Amino acid sequence: MSGLPSSAARRALVTVALLAALGGCGRQFWNKPGASLEDFNRDSAACAKEASPQYGIIIAEQYRACLRGRGWTRAAQQEPPPPGWHRGIE
Repeated sequence: MSGLPSSAARRALVTVALLAALGGCGRQFWNKPGASLEDFNRDSAACAKEASPQYGIIIAEQYRACLRGRGWTRAAQQEPPPPGWHRGIE
């Protein structure tokens, strides 16, 4: 036994790796039903300010938590995103 996986096992590993890679396709965008681009820009700017306690460095998790707290959801979308989906600063 050489310690190498069989060809069926290799194919399964490649398939799992491809599915994992494809599942992450698309950039992340934000959406809130009924909200406009102006609403997103206002909330995004406020959350960026709130999430940058020092030197203008934005803490990504705080920024995302702030937007979620304002009712926005984040999901991967293909580009261009569907109407109502907006790109954040991350």
